Amino acid sequence: MVKIIHRKLTANEAELLVKEIQGTPYIVGYTFKEWMQAENIRMAEDENGHLMGVSLDTEFGKNWTKIAVLYVRKQFRGQGIGKRLFYAACEEAIAHGRNLYTISANPIVINMIHDLEFSTFPSLFAFPEAAQTHKRTIYSHTLKWLANFYHLKELIRKHYVYKSKEKFVYAIRLGS
Repeated sequence: MVKIIHRKLTANEAELLVKEIQGTPYIVGYTFKEWMQAENIRMAEDENGHLMGVSLDTEFGKNWTKIAVLYVRKQFRGQGIGKRLFYAACEEAIAHGRNLYTISANPIVINMIHDLEFSTFPSLFAFPEAAQTHKRTIYSHTLKWLANFYHLKELIRKHYVYKSKEKFVYAIRLGS
């Protein structure tokens, strides 16, 4: 049985996520302090309360939600947990009339993005025509995110460590 709940992380869970995410090619991740301060965390737990996966949403601009992290621990992959977390994050944002933004190079996540009819684009310089009025908000958020030394360092480190051939896909879904 898998429960999807909102709650803050424990210190042990935050340490575990920082360490495990550093070993993945697709997620840049966040610092221990950022995880401990985060409010919009969705957890997948088993019947004993053990962490199986997590999604982290950040809100920015007037009405934007970024699905910033979608992570399922290795031993729990292939059970649909990531899909449940991703869909729950999207449903919640849509129910609140928010626009959605996410980035991924993970083929599984990219399939979910397409299934949920996000508009996708290959880079921030190829913004979709229908979303041109939101470009400044997305750019501003991205620059603020990149100004964090940990994010920038991890982005560069992962590029050189994993030498991944997958391209990142940028995706937005405008709310009502």
